[in-house]
Amino acid sequence: MVFTYFILLNLIVVILFIKTKKNLHILEIVVYWLAASYLFQNLSAFCYMNLKTLIIPEKLGFELSHFLNRTVLYPVIMVTFLHYFLLLKGILRKLLLFLFFISFLAEMEYIEHFSGVLIHVHWKLWWSFAFWLGALLILIGIMKVFRRILYKGEPPV
Repeated sequence: MVFTYFILLNLIVVILFIKTKKNLHILEIVVYWLAASYLFQNLSAFCYMNLKTLIIPEKLGFELSHFLNRTVLYPVIMVTFLHYFLLLKGILRKLLLFLFFISFLAEMEYIEHFSGVLIHVHWKLWWSFAFWLGALLILIGIMKVFRRILYKGEPPV
């Protein structure tokens, strides 16, 4: 049941992502998707294996749900953040965008927690917000560097 819910959620998010007109080159989307997936998978693996602060129940549905979310759902949301980050002008709007996406990503993490997919043990709430802030800042840095390389000699669209 939980796996079905997360499959539907991932499908809806991917379809909405595909339908949205983006200011990102397809190569950028792939690179940012892989970077976002890498960031969340490293957090998940580090906290699961080393710190034991995250538990993934040893049921196939929960494991597949977590795998699907960390490879599809979170990266799509983070690439969507980059799309809107490029669109918005002004520091206040970008700050509000940060707050919205950090809160949204932390909420998605806690939906996984309450559904039993990714259980937090001795986890402080601010750790989630700090991770998502750091992850989004790192993605912006990757975007700046990659766009400089990709559009070398011509202005980005």
